[in-house]
Amino acid sequence: MIASLEQLQDYWEKEYESTTTPFDVEEPDEWVAELAWDGKIRGNVLDSGCGPGRTSLYLAVRGYDVLGVDLSTNAIERARRKAAKRGNKAQFIQADMCRFRGYDSHFDTVIDIGCFHSLRDEDRGRYAATLHWACRPGAVVYLRAFSGRNEERTHPSGLTLPAISEEQIRTAFSSNGWVVKELVEREIELFIPGFEERPKKHCWFAEMVWCEVR
Repeated sequence: MIASLEQLQDYWEKEYESTTTPFDVEEPDEWVAELAWDGKIRGNVLDSGCGPGRTSLYLAVRGYDVLGVDLSTNAIERARRKAAKRGNKAQFIQADMCRFRGYDSHFDTVIDIGCFHSLRDEDRGRYAATLHWACRPGAVVYLRAFSGRNEERTHPSGLTLPAISEEQIRTAFSSNGWVVKELVEREIELFIPGFEERPKKHCWFAEMVWCEVR
């Protein structure tokens, strides 16, 4: 069964009750570090589906004004504790990114590692529209999502994460105020703490640019 937003929230709340999770690491994701190094991240940054704050904390140290948003209250509390302990200026709030409000035309860059590919098909267009509302003209979304070439992924709870196709990414964003500037599929190695072996996964890497809705 593909997870509803309520079921996803319940799953991630339980996941982040654990003292360790595969997503709670100190090092930045290599892809995000490359984007920052290449000067592609600019202005106010939205870390969409931030988890315990890995990307937000990394970018805030580098001078970016960053807001991390996640569905899980436990993840946000963990991220806030890290920021407070380090004197890090990243900000964090708990919210459903399909209903996210309060930051009209605020962001210049969006980073999404895992938020879009966790959504049901009927929620993805609403998500892209919400990002458009929250971003300024000229804003860019950088998205990474597991592709349908991987084996089907099922949570221990029995909920299944949908496979993502090129068409689904293009449809969700192109119909809601974004121009898909780049969309490529690459195989990457995922770092999981405590495991020497790095599993390989096929991922979409996308760059979408804000455009006027007519």
